[in-house]
Amino acid sequence: MYATMRETAGLEAARALVTHRPGGGERTDTSLLEEQLCAEAGLWEPAVARRALHQSRGDIAHAVSMLRVWAATQPHVAAAAVRPDDVVVLRRLSSAYPQIPGGQWLGAAPELMPRELDWSQPAPGDGPAAPEPPEQPPGPGPDAKPPTRAGTPRVRDLIDGVAMRRPPVDGDGADPAATVPAPPYPRAAVLALLARGETGALVALAALILGRRSEAVLVELTVGVAGVRVPHPRTGVPCLAAEVPVTEVEVVLDAEVDGRPGLATGWGASLGTVERRAIALALLDAAMQADRELREPLLLDPQTVLAATDGPATNGFVEHLRLPHYAGFTAYLARAVPDPTTPMTESRMREAP
Repeated sequence: MYATMRETAGLEAARALVTHRPGGGERTDTSLLEEQLCAEAGLWEPAVARRALHQSRGDIAHAVSMLRVWAATQPHVAAAAVRPDDVVVLRRLSSAYPQIPGGQWLGAAPELMPRELDWSQPAPGDGPAAPEPPEQPPGPGPDAKPPTRAGTPRVRDLIDGVAMRRPPVDGDGADPAATVPAPPYPRAAVLALLARGETGALVALAALILGRRSEAVLVELTVGVAGVRVPHPRTGVPCLAAEVPVTEVEVVLDAEVDGRPGLATGWGASLGTVERRAIALALLDAAMQADRELREPLLLDPQTVLAATDGPATNGFVEHLRLPHYAGFTAYLARAVPDPTTPMTESRMREAP
């Protein structure tokens, strides 16, 4: 699967998977589900999400509604924009390039987890609670200092000489938890609303988009912990108030740029570590930037309906973007017409006739 994976990276990924392996106990491990609830509700309170999940008897939609109602009754404190220095990167990969500046760290890679039931492990309530494993964040190594987003180069900067449809810069946008955005929606408002979208719906829409594209590549996926700062009530100095796990994804889709083959970039971020959410968000953003697929009528024929409602299939279709697409991406870049406005680099000068 990872043809260029080094032995040490594979061993570290295996150790991280074992560390995050659920054991027996009195309670089912619902940590990822709690993260999904927090993301769909637009707040980070895993303990409250666990309570909502319990009181709703496992009804996810009702639990999200309970969380949003509860959040509306809480005081809202304006937080400062997250600084790149305050984001510690724990997991990082790219399916576009085998080697990227700063390296790839698989960590507790969900794509490497088996999909078979393990009957050797006791079910919740069947045995004594397993001891909690030591916390080992899935970073570049136990002895290495975790890098920050500010010190990690963006993989998108490696894409050179191709016509790109880049997203507009339109500010931060309004908080959908405090206001009701009205159309026409700026990109920031669309991303904010989608970030609280229902996970299954996001993945289904992203799978439909993938089925209608000739090229879609995950440029960079990062899982990290973002430090949230709020102004001190007396001094006004931003102080670290919380650390929240976030997943950030950048993708590229094929697009026509001024009548030439090119690429459209998309970005998505989600609370927690449910990576399919962030991947789906980035795909939807890229499709809207490409300004083509979302303006075409969507025919709800039986094949489309059945494909969009098959949860495991759509999840697998979206999540497979984490796997290497080196050859396909290189081939598409070779077919794409270079952007004449981009200055020629030394490598392109050598390739020019």
